Amino acid sequence: MTFRLPCLDQSIDTGLVACDVPLPPNTEDDCVLTLSSCWEHDDASFLTSKIQLLEEDARAVATKLLHTETWKTLPDLVQKMRAVGCLSVTACGHRFSGLPLLYICMTTGFKCPVCRYGNNAEIDITAAPPDHLCANVWEAMCVLCNVVRKRDRLEKLELERFTAMMMARQTISVVYLSLPWMLRFVLYKDPNPGMASAPFAQIPIKMCIDRTTVLQSRNGQLPDTINLTAGMCRIFRMITLVSDRVFWKSTRPVVSVCACAKCAKVYCEGCRLDCAWCPM
Repeated sequence: MTFRLPCLDQSIDTGLVACDVPLPPNTEDDCVLTLSSCWEHDDASFLTSKIQLLEEDARAVATKLLHTETWKTLPDLVQKMRAVGCLSVTACGHRFSGLPLLYICMTTGFKCPVCRYGNNAEIDITAAPPDHLCANVWEAMCVLCNVVRKRDRLEKLELERFTAMMMARQTISVVYLSLPWMLRFVLYKDPNPGMASAPFAQIPIKMCIDRTTVLQSRNGQLPDTINLTAGMCRIFRMITLVSDRVFWKSTRPVVSVCACAKCAKVYCEGCRLDCAWCPM
């Protein structure tokens, strides 16, 4: 007796064969899913244990499917099921205990547990029951596997968010430990400056952070975000460029101008950086 599981990928042979007669003793290998004979399996106990595990699982409860009327009728469907017995994958011939094989194929995708045939093709659990398969078995498995799929999807999303958060923390740690930075804003007269163009004015800014204060306030832990500062000083000189002349306007606070009027270097009043790059 052969039936085919409804699959979204029609190119995959999802046919299963219900084996009627067990092989002679000592000639049949145990099922790799149950580690016992393919014929010795309690289907009702298997599904009952799965139901109990899901009802105690926080992610399964978060799907909000355990409070539906369909889920509440699941125990009755389990009691009405007919034993599936031993199933064989049509494409490769490997045999397994029937219900555990259906559970794997309907939750993670159709794939032979031995040879990996099937490429995890997704089974359509919204389709009608396949021919030659007990309708109660199909309905019970669809209800159960729908919860398992959504529960696993939630777990995957949580893992992705956690991984992204850890990567962000590592990035912040690298940035934090690489401070201070020196940023230099360069002004050119040439509208299209090149490598050989001479700068007209430069503004170096040292970006830093007070590590000691931050670490003490967080008990030695690096912060989730970094607030950069260029420091504060008493006088700020704003540059206004008009042709070849430079005018300085006094405002408040952050940078000051180099004593060398020809290079017109701007620097932090608090740092008092030397005009090392000035050709004068």
